[in-house]
Amino acid sequence: MNNLSAASLIRAGRSIEEPFQLLITRPDAEPVLITIQKVLRLLPGRRIVAVASENEALILVKIFLGRFAVKYSRREVRGVKAFQSACVKTPALLWQGALQEGGGHVVAFEYLVGAMDLIDVWKRAGDEERHQLLRSVIPELARLHERGVEQNDIHPENFLILEDSVYLIDGDDVRQHRSGRLNERESLNNLSLFLAQFHSHHHQLIPEALSIYATARDWSSDDGRLKSLSNRVFRHHRLRKEDFVSKAFRECTRFSCTTSFRRFTVCERAYDSPDLQRILADPDRAMAKGKLLKDGNTATVALVEGPSGPLVIKRYNLKSAGHRLRRMVSKSRAWLSWANTFRLVFWGIRTVNAVAMVEERFGPLRGRAYFISEYVEGVDATRLADRLTAESDMVSMVEIIQNLSQAGLTHGDLKASNFLLTNEGAVILDLDSMVEHSNKTRQMKREKKDRDRFLRNWAESSTIKKRFAELLNQVSSLKE
Repeated sequence: MNNLSAASLIRAGRSIEEPFQLLITRPDAEPVLITIQKVLRLLPGRRIVAVASENEALILVKIFLGRFAVKYSRREVRGVKAFQSACVKTPALLWQGALQEGGGHVVAFEYLVGAMDLIDVWKRAGDEERHQLLRSVIPELARLHERGVEQNDIHPENFLILEDSVYLIDGDDVRQHRSGRLNERESLNNLSLFLAQFHSHHHQLIPEALSIYATARDWSSDDGRLKSLSNRVFRHHRLRKEDFVSKAFRECTRFSCTTSFRRFTVCERAYDSPDLQRILADPDRAMAKGKLLKDGNTATVALVEGPSGPLVIKRYNLKSAGHRLRRMVSKSRAWLSWANTFRLVFWGIRTVNAVAMVEERFGPLRGRAYFISEYVEGVDATRLADRLTAESDMVSMVEIIQNLSQAGLTHGDLKASNFLLTNEGAVILDLDSMVEHSNKTRQMKREKKDRDRFLRNWAESSTIKKRFAELLNQVSSLKE
């Protein structure tokens, strides 16, 4: 088993293979040899969070690397001590130490076996369990604020649930207010940042969360407080969405991104492999070996065998010299499809799983582009009349249209062939014409065009068209 130093961890980047050992020197204590069993989070060259074993006992370690390792390790410890001073449960701080060669620093914590973060528990919970989770977690946040402690990067993953106990973790970005307790403006801003991390479908829980929080802080009633909190939640949610989409175009934990003079490629890291990279290096070759699904002027689509299952590659063609010139200086349709896919992922709207996106380039100028996604088993909505599940399919399609409206999005081309009907519900495709609106009037005009186009998919007197019109009218009346 390799015994690694800070320098070797930095050189390894993301290519770290577990298990490995670290020899750590500690002030006023004997050096300790620990074995890293599993890396949980990795920021190459800067930070590693991992489960380790020390004398056969499991611990959690944060390994800080690089020139600011000591600074960030001290910040972590200060934050954890602030949690403790606020009488909020947090995993016990066990020891600190330095790595050999390269300036690394390690902070070790108690490992809570069986603990799950709040977002994972939330996803599995029913309605009543979610209410109980709010009643358990929100008072802990109120206790922090009452003692003048603010976690600036507050989110559900920082709350661990173990049996009936709530633990707060991550002391890196914690502020101890010298003036004592947080005032109302500071408190509502931090509470709204926390609530904004939950899916917008759960924003109806904002009044309950505020009621729990206000009771814990012993605040008197204030009619304007709920509106203020709601506005802050929606603002933080919008900023979070913008950050989520922007990360889909850069190297980060979730995405692998490479840029050169001749090409731009981004890939979901979960799919990344040498075999996939060979497909991305020459998508046309992979398409030639695959099954042609569509061969049009504007796009060519092929089903190909990927390293972990079938993939669909969509190549956006350049029809003419004039078309090529126009596309060279604007975002490619593959780029737009990639961005809009992750907009829908953020809002929880069903679409295909995006795998990768490739743009041919000449410096800043764009050429042909490719959008690669997982293959989804199903039939398009032109076959709706033949389906035994037609009613549930129609409800599922209208639900997507409703969710698009709530997210401030219009599709731009609601053809029946752009809905895929699966056993799990409808999925929407072809997102390169999708528009995100900030102006409600323009959104309503585009929505009307979308719905008119949608209804034209079916014959004027057909039962399907009449049923879709009823469902869409129900959605419109709910909005009003």
